[in-house]
Amino acid sequence: MIGSQLSVVFLVSAGCTASLILGERWHIGLTGDTPDESHHKSHAGTVPRVGGVAVYAAGLTGLALLSPSLPDITAKIIWMLWGCLTIVFVAGLVEDLTRAVPAAVRYAVAIGAAMLFSIAHDGYGISSIGILPFDQVFNFSPVRIGLFAFAVASVSHGFNLIDGQNGLCSGTSILIFAALGATAAQTGQAPLATLSYFMAAANLGFFVFNFPFGKIFLGDAGAYFNGALAAVITVLIVQGAETVSPWFAVLVLIYPIWETVFSMIRRARASMPFYLPDRDHLHHRVRQRFTGAALNGTDYSSACILLPMAPFVLSAPYVGERTDWALACIVSFVALYMIAYQSLGLTRTATP
Repeated sequence: MIGSQLSVVFLVSAGCTASLILGERWHIGLTGDTPDESHHKSHAGTVPRVGGVAVYAAGLTGLALLSPSLPDITAKIIWMLWGCLTIVFVAGLVEDLTRAVPAAVRYAVAIGAAMLFSIAHDGYGISSIGILPFDQVFNFSPVRIGLFAFAVASVSHGFNLIDGQNGLCSGTSILIFAALGATAAQTGQAPLATLSYFMAAANLGFFVFNFPFGKIFLGDAGAYFNGALAAVITVLIVQGAETVSPWFAVLVLIYPIWETVFSMIRRARASMPFYLPDRDHLHHRVRQRFTGAALNGTDYSSACILLPMAPFVLSAPYVGERTDWALACIVSFVALYMIAYQSLGLTRTATP
């Protein structure tokens, strides 16, 4: 049953993506992304940046297929979640079409959407971080809700930060949703497992057109929505299974989390505003080292990040019950990232 539903989700995503590419002559003036729009772009030519529409439509299709088999209360919660995060998707889509929604506004929208879900879901939030002296403060509802909203918005923003190379954000999303699905299945949270697998399939349908030829981009709508949904599902899984360590959440989302943290650190050291886009992310260094300038849109460099990252993300379902193992994997990833980043040398950095 789920196999056929996954096929439907994949085909909806691939079909929508193909339609956007084939019909780009009618919308490229509105949806096109040109390399001269911003100093941090690294592609050639004008490319539609609304691939997130296909991912969202395919995920929504999967949710519609899943919903009839769920208990009413579970279906209500998942539809509530989807509805709240649709606000994040819409904010990203408006930015994709108008280039007029500042990053701070998109971040605030993600915080608002997460808080809306928390309030609608009886004050849901993060109730533990696995460190006993600090866990007591999460008995206070505003702290629990506030940390949840901050985490969702930050991860959502992190997904957008890594959306800079063909297949990088969608490939990362596939790995993360697959790991979340496996963990949810192992802990008896079948609805979350199915939804995660649906989102992996939705991203795969887009991925085959985005990597390596860059026929279409995910856009802010897709990146922000993927990140927000992955963050919420991660929290739901951890909070719903006593055997899963809170540090599982950091491990499974380690790449977008560390990219965000490290970007803030290096921008602070350079006396740059932390929100300013630049071209000194790891994926920029990888691409500049291995592929140089844009090659007619073809770019395989994301594989240099996705392949080393995959073992860390996909190991999360198997080490997530052990805090010490999860922490060891997190530290190992950060060390590997920093070694790679430093060894690739300096690249061009943005100026205000």
